[in-house]
Amino acid sequence: MLVAVGDFLWINLSFLLLIYLYWKQYGPFGYHEFKYGFVVINLAYAISVFMCGIILDKRVVFSEKIIALVTKTISLFAIIVLASFSVLGILLPAKFWILFLCITFLFVSIWRIGFRFLLKSYRRHGGNTRNIIILGAGRVANKVYNSNITNEVLGYKFMGFFDDRDPADYRVDPQLVKGTLADVEEFVKENQVDEIICALPAGDDRKALPIMKYAENNLIRFMIVPDFMRFITRSVSLSFLDNSIPIVSLREEPLRKGYNQLLKRTFDILVSLGFCLTIFPILFIILAPIIKYTSKGPIFFKQKRTGENGNEFYCLKFRTMEVNADADSVQATKGDSRVTPIGAFLRKTNLDEIPQFLNVLIGDMSIVGPRPHMLKHTEMYSQLIDKYMVRHFAKPGITGWAQVTGYRGETKELSEMEGRVKQDVWYIENWTFWLDIKIIFKTVKNMLKGEEKAY
Repeated sequence: MLVAVGDFLWINLSFLLLIYLYWKQYGPFGYHEFKYGFVVINLAYAISVFMCGIILDKRVVFSEKIIALVTKTISLFAIIVLASFSVLGILLPAKFWILFLCITFLFVSIWRIGFRFLLKSYRRHGGNTRNIIILGAGRVANKVYNSNITNEVLGYKFMGFFDDRDPADYRVDPQLVKGTLADVEEFVKENQVDEIICALPAGDDRKALPIMKYAENNLIRFMIVPDFMRFITRSVSLSFLDNSIPIVSLREEPLRKGYNQLLKRTFDILVSLGFCLTIFPILFIILAPIIKYTSKGPIFFKQKRTGENGNEFYCLKFRTMEVNADADSVQATKGDSRVTPIGAFLRKTNLDEIPQFLNVLIGDMSIVGPRPHMLKHTEMYSQLIDKYMVRHFAKPGITGWAQVTGYRGETKELSEMEGRVKQDVWYIENWTFWLDIKIIFKTVKNMLKGEEKAY
């Protein structure tokens, strides 16, 4: 996100600098060319960055790849700008545009490479680190450790090897081995571990299964050296620690990419800000007095729920129930006596969720994502449903893929919650901006026709 902001800054400075130099030599541009030129270059560059990406969010990235991607981005940018100006009938000197594109390419390249070196320096001084352990103490584990983990600029803080083999068979420094595979869970409970790399020999791959499941259910990312491809029975994500060591993640997560995060967050801010400045005040003026005077209690219902990466936050809703002691533990059921008359209407129309646009605006939630659950349900279902905690790798949403595919509301049976979790994990693995738009339209459609489980 920081890189993208810097890109836009350099592009606009380049444009303004050339405008100034052109005015000085040839006289002023027309206001029409200046105004539309300014708008077009920013929109064109936003599209180009979105389509090409930035790649500086990766742990390992080389200067030549940065230059190659900048070349691709600026080329697409030039095509979009020239096509847009042709459609708008704006004519600017060819010399101006050639110079502008060259300066832009130079500034953006220097900025991105410079940022890469700043990031490396920041990591050398202990910033932007990831705590990591390695399963295995053999040849592969040693190669992973020596080639990458010891490289300070990659930002890994190594915490130890774990292996069941005899110490005489270690291929790593015995002092770095913290225990056997059976000790991993206890070690993780006592220390902050962000990632686990499995580098066990092929014959020992089954030993890693319990650790993999534990990692999935405790928000720890688990990666496997590809010798263990038979260990995986589903779609995975392949990346590289460097040019020679491939790493397999258990799932593709499009929202780990910086430009996808930027796109989703920008959309969230624009939509939630628009809602909070227009529709929300009107609804508040209408609903607040009705809620307040038809039942005792506050206008808003505020409840702690589980958010992204397991962080807790207060989720806001218009209050739809009488104040009761079971609000933080018991789901609403059909014909629930706690629901007020106005509350039933708000639930049926989903209007009770409108205050959550405030949660979106401050960054606790997204417009689309897995629905946040109350803390008691997170504690309970994380013990009962495999991969339940995976849904918290994404920011919770006001609406989600599970809600528009039949898993909204009360979950009477465990299988219903399992179905919801399955849909939430699918969303995380298959996210696109257009999927979010589709979910929003389906949500509006369901609101208008009414939903069976909206109670």
